Amino acid sequence: EQANLCTNVSIRPPGQGKVAVVARRVDFNVTKSRDQCRVLQPPPATKRQLQTFHSADFIDFLQANNECDHDDLSDEAKQFGLGYDCPIFSGMYDYVGAIAGSSLAMASTLVSGECLVGINWYGGWHHSKKSEAAGFCYCNDIVLAILHLLTRFERVLYIDLDVHHGDGVEEAFWFSNKVMTVSFHKYSPGFFPGTGSVDSIGACSGRHYAINVPLDDGITDDLYRATFSAVISEVRSRFKPSAIVLQCGADSLSGDPLGTFCLSLRGIGACVSTVLEWKLPTLLLGGGGYNFPNTARLWTYCTALALGEELDNDIPEHEWYDQYGADYQLHLTPANRQNKNTQSQIDELLQTISGRLANV
Repeated sequence: EQANLCTNVSIRPPGQGKVAVVARRVDFNVTKSRDQCRVLQPPPATKRQLQTFHSADFIDFLQANNECDHDDLSDEAKQFGLGYDCPIFSGMYDYVGAIAGSSLAMASTLVSGECLVGINWYGGWHHSKKSEAAGFCYCNDIVLAILHLLTRFERVLYIDLDVHHGDGVEEAFWFSNKVMTVSFHKYSPGFFPGTGSVDSIGACSGRHYAINVPLDDGITDDLYRATFSAVISEVRSRFKPSAIVLQCGADSLSGDPLGTFCLSLRGIGACVSTVLEWKLPTLLLGGGGYNFPNTARLWTYCTALALGEELDNDIPEHEWYDQYGADYQLHLTPANRQNKNTQSQIDELLQTISGRLANV
C-alpha cells in the first residue's frame, strides 16, 4: 500500500510562505520512507481539465491576467472574486494549474489503483466556485479531483476538517447523491464564509447528502474526536463510500490566527487515522492554516500517519528551524480557551444529523 505525495508548487501569491515551510518539513519525513512513498511532480492542469468544473469565462480571465503584476480592481475582476483575499499576481494562472494538476494527478493514482493514499498538501481550496475565486482559493481543485474520482468510484465521500465551512465543494454537489459532503467547522454570525448551518442538507437528488457539523469556539480534542466519530461512523454505514477525499485545514489547530478551536495535532490526527483505517482509496489535501509552523507540523504528522511512521517529537534542524521556537517540538499544547460547546448542544446536534442520515 503505497502513498503518493505531490510536491510541485513553486509559484505562489505574495505572503504565502506556508508552501516553503511545509515542503521542507514534510521532506524530512518522506525521505525516510521512500519505500512506502513515491514523490511526484505532475504537470499542470490543462485548460480543458480546469473547465470540467470552472466556467470558460473565469478560466480565460485567469489565463489572460497571468502576467499581471498588480491587483486589478476592475468590475470584471471583482465579478470573478479577484481582489481583497484573492489578489491578482504574476503567475496566477500557472499557480492555479499547478495546484489543480497536483490534485488531479493524485486522484489519477487512486483511479488507476497505483496507490491507496494520495497526498497534495498544497490543495484543498474549498471556497472557490464555478466562476469565482474566494477565501484565498483561486480554483476548486477538490471538485476537480472528485469529478475525476467519479469516473471509477460510484460514491465519493468528502470530509472537511477546516475551521471554515467547505462551501464551494458543498455547492458543487448540492444536487448529487453520488457525493456526500461532511464539513466540521465554526459557524457563527460574521465568521467566513457564513454558511454551513445544520439545516443546509442539499436538494433534489442530493437532499440529505450535505452534512454540516457547526461548532463553536474552543472545542477540545476529546469533544471534537467524539463528535467526529459519531457522525462519520454513521455516514460510512449509510452512504457506503467507494473513495474518500479528506481536507485537513490546519486552521482548526489551537493558535491559528484565523481559527478559534483548541485542537492539537493528535486531536485532528485521530480523525485522519479513523478514515485511513477504512483502507479505502483516500486523497488527503491541505487547506487553511495561517500559523505556518503549526501547519507544517500538522501536515507532516498526517503524512507520517499515512505512512505508518512514528515521528520524533524534536524538530530536526533545517533552514526553517527558527520558526519552531521556543520549544522546537513537533506537538503543541492547546491554549487554555473557554469551550463554548456544551455536551447537551453536541448531543442535540448529533441527534439532528442522525435523523437526516436516516433518509440516505
